[in-house]
Amino acid sequence: MLISKSDSCLLIIDVQERLAPAANEPRRVIDGCSRLLKGAGVLGVPVIITEQYPKGLGASVFDIRDAAPENAFYFPKTSLSAVGQDGFTQHFDALNKKQVVIAGVEEHICVLQTAVELKERGCDVFVVTDASGSRTAENEQAAQERFKQEGVTLVTVEMVLFEWLRKAGTPEFKDIQNRLIK
Repeated sequence: MLISKSDSCLLIIDVQERLAPAANEPRRVIDGCSRLLKGAGVLGVPVIITEQYPKGLGASVFDIRDAAPENAFYFPKTSLSAVGQDGFTQHFDALNKKQVVIAGVEEHICVLQTAVELKERGCDVFVVTDASGSRTAENEQAAQERFKQEGVTLVTVEMVLFEWLRKAGTPEFKDIQNRLIK
């Protein structure tokens, strides 16, 4: 199944000042999430950005805040899975989306637990591998194996952007191709 801009939302998990730099390849994760956020903004895809214990771990990194659409919803949490945090499912359900595109850190902890729980709730879940990371490559690899076992689809930033677009030649296509495709 392809990702549809009208049926999906983007969920960025915990790309924060004290968490993102510890990722195996922090610049890859931050750049990938920024490209997804900008694409979501161009195409009107709703965005939720979680922040794990922001008082202690800081806000989302500047690049994320800068790339996020104005209507992005920032959601503080202390639960490892966003689904386990009070208020998250109410906000998520209000979006009325059956597909969720997820990226962020740590891939083997908060991204994994959130993805699996959203899958269990009946969502079609897509984890963006080149916009997600963990402290070690081994943890990233283990997370990706687990996603496959759980029926979570692994995708890349470009896969998401072009599936959201579906058609070349539009102003949105040109904007995304010129600004976000490497």
